[in-house]
Amino acid sequence: MSIDKKGFRYRLSNVLAWFGFSALIGMPFLWVAGFVAYTLSPVTYRGPSSDDFNEPLIIVLLCYLGCALVNYLMVGSPRLLPWRDIEDQE
Repeated sequence: MSIDKKGFRYRLSNVLAWFGFSALIGMPFLWVAGFVAYTLSPVTYRGPSSDDFNEPLIIVLLCYLGCALVNYLMVGSPRLLPWRDIEDQE
């Protein structure tokens, strides 16, 4: 399966691959920032529960896997690492 590198599907595949990967990489930084802001806030009514920090992780993993699935259905490669080019699978 050959894909035109100037076509819409190729460009959309790049956008999906980089969006999913950047969400996956950016999640730990957002998690730490949210945890620090929550624990350092002067008014804390309750301690942080595990659900407060696991839910965003699940959402980001689903986003990453969803982008990989759409890429797989669209171009035949999940593109888990976005800097790797789509390989011809003949």
